Amino acid sequence: MNKEGDPILTRKIDLENNPHGTELKVMQQKEREKHGRYVTVPGDKTRTWIFVRNGEDSEKRIASYLERINNRPQKWN
Repeated sequence: MNKEGDPILTRKIDLENNPHGTELKVMQQKEREKHGRYVTVPGDKTRTWIFVRNGEDSEKRIASYLERINNRPQKWN
């Protein structure tokens, strides 16, 4: 993880009230969501959401996700 110039790490987190860093994780997620959005996979019964960055084609991203899921090796009998 690149720690140089990261605006989140410069913010003070109270680790006594929050020992697992949940506040830091929430702030990181909010920063991440500024640069993209979540889209649903159509026809998926488990309601899967995929993160798509701003400027990316969501249809292309969904197609690559489905291809990766359908072509993964079988790991059980």
